[in-house]
Amino acid sequence: MTQTRFSYVVVPFFPGPEIAATEPVNKVLPLPALARRGVPLASKFPPTTEITLSTRSGNRFTDFIYTTTRVILASQRAWDLMRAEGVTEEQTEYLPFILKDRKGRVRPEKYGFVNPLLKVPCFDFEKSLYGRLPTETPGRLAGIRRLHILPEKVPEDVKLFRLAENTNTTLMRTDLLEKLQAAGMEGLRGIALGELLE
Repeated sequence: MTQTRFSYVVVPFFPGPEIAATEPVNKVLPLPALARRGVPLASKFPPTTEITLSTRSGNRFTDFIYTTTRVILASQRAWDLMRAEGVTEEQTEYLPFILKDRKGRVRPEKYGFVNPLLKVPCFDFEKSLYGRLPTETPGRLAGIRRLHILPEKVPEDVKLFRLAENTNTTLMRTDLLEKLQAAGMEGLRGIALGELLE
């Protein structure tokens, strides 16, 4: 039996200046490096955590709020759709927070930090363009410029995961992204494998 071949994109990337975005969330995320390593953070990220929009960001609210820290901040309805599409709580944490607008006022919409916990070792060392850190650091490669993966290494039921060889890199299956877009959910932009990463 042959495995179905799926396509993937690297998320999230800058969706455009009109989209509401936060300041870098390093100040509010517990141990920012951990937020990019795929470790459980529920005990360190209470729902009273506040994240404020950047005064320089756009003012159009979408289901995904962009941040330069490259973590996924999604609305409750986006998370509900991802969960319905098979992104389970065992694979990914959804950690609600309080979103404040550019003037510091609490927004009524409900958002959360989407923290993929599943790490899949599927990096294509031959095709990818990247650098290496001076020392062997598990889960870290330096400066991936073009990413290729070995798709046969990704389980068929996995639609959102971290690259085990560089856990700061999150991949989403394109059929999931298309479902989100078809439901009218905006603000999440991905870059196809093999393209130059910004």
